[in-house]
Amino acid sequence: MASDVKAGAKTKGPKLPVIMSANDLLDGDVVFLTREGWSLDPKAALVANDAATVAFMEEEGAKGFKSNRVVDPYLVEVTLDPNGLPLATHFREAIRQKGPSILPQYGKQAEF
Repeated sequence: MASDVKAGAKTKGPKLPVIMSANDLLDGDVVFLTREGWSLDPKAALVANDAATVAFMEEEGAKGFKSNRVVDPYLVEVTLDPNGLPLATHFREAIRQKGPSILPQYGKQAEF
């Protein structure tokens, strides 16, 4: 249950801090939850450091899924770089965050 999540506490879910990632239903792009909705920009991702923010993210992920906006919303463990950018701690999520791994000089991955 999200309300039982505490920073550094052992839980069934990921350790805090986390962001929420999903795929846009129409174009398949990786998107990140913000306070205002979903964004392609990983720098805009809402970072949860507490149970209340995790609960908000889970609710918004469920709403996005039910409204056919996104598929497979889930929490991703991150660390924050010196500029506050959330960086995924797992290699699979780091690849998703950077965009397609071919021709990184083109497309959205070149922007971020």
